[in-house]
Amino acid sequence: MKAQDTRRRTWITVLVIGGIVVVFLLLVDVGAVIDQLRNADWVYLGLAAGALLVGYYIQTLRWRHLLGDVPPISYTFHTMNISTLTNLMTFIPTLPIRIFFMGEREDVSIPQATSSLTIAIIFDWVMKIIALLGAIVLLAPIESNAGTIVIFIGLIILIFVGILLLVGNINKITTWATPRLAKLRFLTQEQVEGMLGGLAEGLQEVSSAKKASIIFFYSLFSWIFFVGFFILGLLAFDIDPPPEVMLATVLVVVFFINPTGPYLPGVFNVLLVVPMALVSNIPTEALVAYSIVIYAILLVIWILLGIWAMRQFKLSVSDLRERVREGIEQVRQAQEAETSEAVETQ
Repeated sequence: MKAQDTRRRTWITVLVIGGIVVVFLLLVDVGAVIDQLRNADWVYLGLAAGALLVGYYIQTLRWRHLLGDVPPISYTFHTMNISTLTNLMTFIPTLPIRIFFMGEREDVSIPQATSSLTIAIIFDWVMKIIALLGAIVLLAPIESNAGTIVIFIGLIILIFVGILLLVGNINKITTWATPRLAKLRFLTQEQVEGMLGGLAEGLQEVSSAKKASIIFFYSLFSWIFFVGFFILGLLAFDIDPPPEVMLATVLVVVFFINPTGPYLPGVFNVLLVVPMALVSNIPTEALVAYSIVIYAILLVIWILLGIWAMRQFKLSVSDLRERVREGIEQVRQAQEAETSEAVETQ
């Protein structure tokens, strides 16, 4: 059955990618795309790759801090990268793979790894929301650039203060929200308690204002470098939109695309090209060429960093596949046992 599911998923993936490619070929001037690719400035693309790697490193520091600064930086970095490569090979989501490899350490438990990644995801979504709000501000008819900057910084400060208030009052908030959300027709009391309980438990990892602030700024700076990655990549092409339009366009993109997670070819290009085309007048051919190059940079970095991690963990491809499949089952069993224990405690 598993083999049949795998084959079905593979064929569906191939069909989706093939369909997207056909649509692009019909709607885009392929010759113009090739010209854009030929004229790309490789200096900017190299700088873009450097910005991406810095962002990855900062996210490594963030995850390590969420784990109490216990695991070595190198182990944390390689764990993030081997999960990405494994996802490319097996379609297994990166999250359980990271939990498994980090939970293998004697100084980190599976529940610790799980809650730390939950918090990381929450903060990444906060950054995405900031990016989207920033794009709206940049595209709004505000007369002065100074006013735009003040509003953007004000939004970041407001969200930062909101996070501190959320962390400091999470128990009161969950107590207030649980009975109200349980009244919704599509949610049961158990679902609401599980959802809000998981959020509250995860936020205990950043229960102090100091730790929440550190995680917020780790997240903010890593996403600034991710934005820089997309902007530097855009500067490599013969595209010259106004600076505020370029920044707004990229901020919309990072709302849809997290460069730390692998994407299927074709799907990635759509997620990048469509939002950019909607908010800017950049020629479609240039955007398609840009999406191809950006995805190629990501793919090469994902593969190279993944291979480096495999060498550090002394794993072959077959060993990695087998170990991850066994590890995912261990993670599932550990999480089920933790859930059962929490229910019995209640």
